[in-house]
Amino acid sequence: MPSTTLYFAHLHPQWHDWVQIVNIGNEQAKLTAIGRNNKGEIVWTDEGETSPFETWTPKVDKPKVDISMEVKSDGEPIVGERHCHKDTQVLDLPGASEFGRTVGRRMFFPELAAGASDWFRFLNVGEADAHISFVVREVKTAKVIVQRSHSVKPWGWWQVGDKAMGGAVQGVVEVVSSQPIVGERHLHYKGGKVAIAQLGQVIEE
Repeated sequence: MPSTTLYFAHLHPQWHDWVQIVNIGNEQAKLTAIGRNNKGEIVWTDEGETSPFETWTPKVDKPKVDISMEVKSDGEPIVGERHCHKDTQVLDLPGASEFGRTVGRRMFFPELAAGASDWFRFLNVGEADAHISFVVREVKTAKVIVQRSHSVKPWGWWQVGDKAMGGAVQGVVEVVSSQPIVGERHLHYKGGKVAIAQLGQVIEE
């Protein structure tokens, strides 16, 4: 069944975020957006109501702190998209969901770029502490370059930058967690003027 809950792992006041949610059901939908800090504390909420195929744009510019966001419908299926702007850099990501295979316990990122700056966030959307580990492998030989692990509270996140991923590595990243997580990668290049974003590809829910 299509999703009634979507997750956005990263919204930051230094970036201009814009999120649109669409009710793709057959009935009126009540929607709630919940913003949490890295301690899992609720710091902001917003509510809306939509008819079938009508859109809702939560006021994500209101929180002035780094948050994750959960969007819940009262029963009707929803889809969502986030645009994130900073100068010439633009990121575009769908709302993560189990239905969309972007929430799970094991995921892959098929590329780690040696000539650019990579940044990852792993958001724990489970009900217990998540024990998260990742392995970086060299792209041609599959040789393990670096391996790290971390414990994350419910609704908390783990941010990992280039150095922790092994530095200038052309590789792939495998992530395993004891709780369902959302994994988000940002790739910055051309001196920080261009950015690409992707969600981890889940192979085990």
